[in-house]
Amino acid sequence: MTPPRPHRAQRGNSLLLAMIVMSALGTLGSLTVVSVQGVLKSSTNDRSQAIAMYAAESGAAVTMDFLRANRAADWSQYLNGSPPPSPPKPAFPSNGALPEATGNLISPDQNAWYSVVIHNNPDDVSGNPNIDGDHRVVIQSTGHGPQGSLAIVEWEVVLTVPELPTTPPGHGPPLTLLGWRIVF
Repeated sequence: MTPPRPHRAQRGNSLLLAMIVMSALGTLGSLTVVSVQGVLKSSTNDRSQAIAMYAAESGAAVTMDFLRANRAADWSQYLNGSPPPSPPKPAFPSNGALPEATGNLISPDQNAWYSVVIHNNPDDVSGNPNIDGDHRVVIQSTGHGPQGSLAIVEWEVVLTVPELPTTPPGHGPPLTLLGWRIVF
């Protein structure tokens, strides 16, 4: 007859050790997923904000081109003064055109648009927000991006009038960007 085998006391411990290691690996995997999701959300928010800023700057640039092409003795007709009722917005290209709408100059995959208003500069000689007395205005462009992101830029511009005519016939005096600021 064969003697009985001795029982191994270690059998249950290795199973317990394997369960602890598997639990630790599962926790580490979960923490990695949460970390990656946080980074992805942060980069998505940064991208959305950048698109909104680009939309705002695009709106201001389009408005500068519009003002260059539509010179007037003064810019009162384009001002959105206060208090209401203020003059209607001029028909800038793509002004207020929602994404994928006809006339929106921004690529549809960006899901962005802008709205622009022109205000009289606060220290205008006329003292009236609806009357341009010094050929200086503030272009306020609001850029809208994906996920409700928003950026506002303001550019103060002046129509410079040189003493001697230096521009070719058919072209008015140049516009000069006096300063700009980003408003959030």
